[in-house]
Amino acid sequence: MKVGLVYYGGQYNHLILKNLKYLGVEVEVVNINADLEYTKKFDCMIFSGGPYSVEQEINKMGNSPLFVKELSVPKLGICLGHQLLAYVLGGKVGKANNPEFGLARITIDDHDTILQGLKKEFNAWESHNDEVKEVPPGFFAIAHSENTKVEAMVNKDSSIFGVQFHPEVKHTEDGIEIFKNFLTVCKK
Repeated sequence: MKVGLVYYGGQYNHLILKNLKYLGVEVEVVNINADLEYTKKFDCMIFSGGPYSVEQEINKMGNSPLFVKELSVPKLGICLGHQLLAYVLGGKVGKANNPEFGLARITIDDHDTILQGLKKEFNAWESHNDEVKEVPPGFFAIAHSENTKVEAMVNKDSSIFGVQFHPEVKHTEDGIEIFKNFLTVCKK
């Protein structure tokens, strides 16, 4: 199995790479301007966090919207990646009423595939000014926090996932389990 990891200059991106390598997965960092054809070699894709505002700076995200729309492999979006998936697939993203930085308490509403095995409530590391306001058609919100109604989402096929928080950061309880759950989907 080979995972493509799209980087956007976020401060925790290297930790995603570290976690995946720890789990024994072959992972390759994908440039945002990579050719769509090049990305078809991956079994699944992860879209990382970063400093952009999807609504106003989608043009700075290279071919990422194409990767989201055109690749028919499992996808996981983290923070900015979560917002990118929602936006490109028809959801709404905007400025958070209460941006979250630091620890937040996440409540799971549905232990779907990506959140399987996690506690009903757990602490997670947040770093965002924007948030998903409405999930795309065919998606469901499966976790929330006090300030953010879509902390995690999944499509009806359980093949595209987004999390607003950072599972790669050690402050997120059992974050490695989210990567394990995603990789299980990738193996199918």
